[in-house]
Amino acid sequence: MALSSLLLKLRKLLPLLGVALFLVSVAVLIRELGRYTISDIADKVGAIPLSRFLTAVMLTFLAYANLTLYDLISSLHLGVKKGYGRTALVSFIAYTFSKNIGFTFLSGTSVRFRMYGKWKVGSGKILGIIVLNYLTFWLGFFALSGVVFTLWYPRMQTVIRMPFSSLQIFGAIAMAIYCLYLFMVIIRKKPFRFRNFRFSLPGKAFTFSQTAISTVDWLLSAGVLYFLLPPAQYVPILAVFLLSQFAGLSSQVPGGLGIFEAMTLVILSPLIEADVLIAALLLYRVIFYLIPFLVALILFGLEEFLWSRLMRQ
Repeated sequence: MALSSLLLKLRKLLPLLGVALFLVSVAVLIRELGRYTISDIADKVGAIPLSRFLTAVMLTFLAYANLTLYDLISSLHLGVKKGYGRTALVSFIAYTFSKNIGFTFLSGTSVRFRMYGKWKVGSGKILGIIVLNYLTFWLGFFALSGVVFTLWYPRMQTVIRMPFSSLQIFGAIAMAIYCLYLFMVIIRKKPFRFRNFRFSLPGKAFTFSQTAISTVDWLLSAGVLYFLLPPAQYVPILAVFLLSQFAGLSSQVPGGLGIFEAMTLVILSPLIEADVLIAALLLYRVIFYLIPFLVALILFGLEEFLWSRLMRQ
């Protein structure tokens, strides 16, 4: 009883932790931005080689294309066959809304219920797709973080200085979580029961497919930032990206706005000039978040318009 009460209190404190992280991050960014003028940052943006900029744009496209596989494999696993085009449309719009707006229940989740619901997909199936998507997302994160922060971490320390000495422990915990889940998938054959709900874990092959798709997602997303930065080793940039994204996601701030940038700036500034980092991070926010969000808004508005027009006929 005492443990459940403690967990409930900690859960109530999470929003406050997110606010605290956001305020600290804003303070860091204001301090760093205050050292430079807009023209200084603009010059650094203009100094990014065209080849690296175009590669970042291409990787952004590939990352969002890969994101559509989340909904595709989840819907097929649950017997929802609406074709790749429809599924990809829902996935792109829902994930883009979630990344930019945050508050997933009000953004990505509501988009899926709205669009799948119009295509006569039952609420239970839609909820199942959402749960499997979350699972896919975190399976790749834990698997990749486990490898990066345990096997590669000693080599990374020669390139960058992480402000935390316990990242190998973090990596070990991440790998342990992934292995524990995989172990449960292999040995657990009976469905779990919770009150009136029953659910079964996906099979081993499906779990490996989830892990592969999510891992590629993380690698591509980090690759976008990597190509906007000056040439450096990819794995240290990947490690910083994973850590900063985890902090941003944990804060519940939409898109990790401010928190992702501040942590990346703090960790990488000894390696890369701060103004170069700021320029790359601003451009990353535009390429990876804002432009896809505008495209998603247009597609969602167009889809709603065509649907309402069809209903009036």
